[in-house]
Amino acid sequence: MVQTSASPLLSKAETPTITSLLQGMRLELVQEILPKYLPHQRWFGGKSKVILSARISSSVTLAGGEYAVACVEVIYADQAVESYQLPLAIACGEVAEELQRAAPKAILANLGITPDDASTGYVLFDATASEGFRQSLLDLFNKPGNAGAEITASRSLAFLPQTLSGMRSRVGSTEQSNTSILFGEQAILKLFRRVQPGENPDVEMTRFLTDVTHFKNIPAYLGELHRSSDQTTLAFLQAFAPNQGDGWSWFAEELARFYESVEDCTSPASRGKPASFLNCAEIPTKVQEHAGLALNAATLLGTRTAEMHLALATPTDDSAFTAQAATREDLAHDAARVRDQAERAMAALQRSVASVPNDLADRAALLLSRRDDLLYRAQALAVGSPEDFGQRLRIHGDYHLGQLLRVESDFFIVDFEGEPARPLAERREKQSPLKDVAGMLRSFSYASQSALDHYVQRRPEKADSLSAWASLWENAVSTSFLEAYSEAMQQRSDLIPQPPQAEVMLLAFLLEKSLYELLYELNNRPTWLHIPLNALLVLASNTA
Repeated sequence: MVQTSASPLLSKAETPTITSLLQGMRLELVQEILPKYLPHQRWFGGKSKVILSARISSSVTLAGGEYAVACVEVIYADQAVESYQLPLAIACGEVAEELQRAAPKAILANLGITPDDASTGYVLFDATASEGFRQSLLDLFNKPGNAGAEITASRSLAFLPQTLSGMRSRVGSTEQSNTSILFGEQAILKLFRRVQPGENPDVEMTRFLTDVTHFKNIPAYLGELHRSSDQTTLAFLQAFAPNQGDGWSWFAEELARFYESVEDCTSPASRGKPASFLNCAEIPTKVQEHAGLALNAATLLGTRTAEMHLALATPTDDSAFTAQAATREDLAHDAARVRDQAERAMAALQRSVASVPNDLADRAALLLSRRDDLLYRAQALAVGSPEDFGQRLRIHGDYHLGQLLRVESDFFIVDFEGEPARPLAERREKQSPLKDVAGMLRSFSYASQSALDHYVQRRPEKADSLSAWASLWENAVSTSFLEAYSEAMQQRSDLIPQPPQAEVMLLAFLLEKSLYELLYELNNRPTWLHIPLNALLVLASNTA
C-alpha cells in the first residue's frame, strides 16, 4: 500500500464516493499517489523509467457510480507518454481488512477517515480485487452495443449469457502485463492495463481465428469491451480452456526426466546438427529412447503451428488479414530491423563487458570481435529476390513455449497480442511466418539450457556430460518441430520461402531473437546471459 503524507483525501463529515475523489483538489491528491503506486504493480511496463507525473485523463463509472475505470496518463523523464487502465473503488470495515490481508498491493491509499460503525477506515483500491466490480464487467456483455456512455460491448454468437450467470470470479494468479479474471471454468476476461488507441491484436486475431477460420486450437473468442470514442480495446472475453499448465512447464518437466535418465550414460559423441531447412538431420536413437515424449510433442507443435499460419492465410475480404507477397521494401525493412538490433545489443555488451561474469568474459569478447559477421547475417535478407521469400501475413508475433497451454495431449495457442513493448501498429504488421518459427526454436533452446542449469545445481559433477545431452535434445526437438512444420505447410508452399532462402530468413530471425535475449539478460538476468551468448556465437561462426 502506498502511504502519503498529504492531507486526508476526504473530511470526516463526508461519505466517500469514487465520483467525489475524482474531482478538484481530491483528484490532485489521488494523482500524487500514482507515481509511487504504479511501479509496484506487475502489469506496469515503465519500471525502468523515471516518472515525472501521472494524471487521470478520463474515467467511466460503473454500477451506479460504485466503481470507476480510470485512464492514467504517465509522463516519463524522457517525455515518453503511456496510458494505463486502472479500475478504482472504495472500501471500509471488514472489506478493507480483507483487502489488507489478501491483496495489500491493490490498495492505493488510506483515505484518512473512519466511519463510526467500522474499525477499519476507508481505503482506495484497485477494483479488480472486488467481486462486485468483476461482475459489473461481465454484466456489460448482457447488453451488447452501447453499454455505457463511453464503453461499447461486442460479443460473438458463441457467448451465452446464461452459462455465466451467477458464476463466481477470481483474479488469475499468474503475474503478467494484463489482469486475468476467471469466471468459474467457463470464461476468462483479460483486462488490458496498458492501452493504446485502436484494436488490440489479441482480440482481433482471436476473433478472426474463431469466427472466420474456425481454428480449434485456441480458446474461443466470446466478446470484447472497447472505448466508444476511438475503439481502444479495454477488455477481452474468451472461453476458458481447462489445462495442465503452459508449454514451458510441460517441457521443463520432460527435460528434468530426460536429464535424470541420461545422467549416467556416456556423453554423446555428437551434439547433433541444428534444425535446418537445408537438411533433415537424423535424430540419434539414444535421444529417441530418452526423449520420445518431447519429440512427439514437438512434432505435434510443428503441425499446430503450421495450421495456425494456414488459418491466418485464409482468403478473406478483410484487408487486415489478406496475405501479401513479400516486397523488396519488406526485406529491406527486415534487414534494417535486425541490423539495428545487432548494433544496440553489441553496444550494450561493450558497455557491460567489464561486469560480465568471469566464466563468460572470453565468450563475450569473442562475440564482440564477430560483430561484422552478425551484421552480414542481417544484411543477407536484403540481397535476395522478393519472389523467393514467400508471403507476409498476420502472425502470432511473440511465439514461445509460455504462449501454449497443454490441454490433455494437445496444445492450445494463446496471447496473440504480440510483444507488448512494441507500438500497436507494429504488432499488427504482416510478417513472414518464419518469425514465429524462429521464436519457438529459441524457446526450445532456453528450455533445454535453463532446465540443465536447474538440474546441475544438485549434480554439479554432471555439468559437462549433460551439456552435450542438452545440445543434442535441443537439436533433436527443434528438428522434429521444423520437419513437421515444413510438411504441413506444403498445403500452401507459397507462404514460406523455399530453400535456400528459407534458411537465410530463418537464421536472420534467430539472430534477431537471440540479440533481443542478450539485451534482456544483460539488463535483467546476468546469470542467464550464457544462453543467448552461446547461440549468437554459433550464428556468427556460420555465415556461409
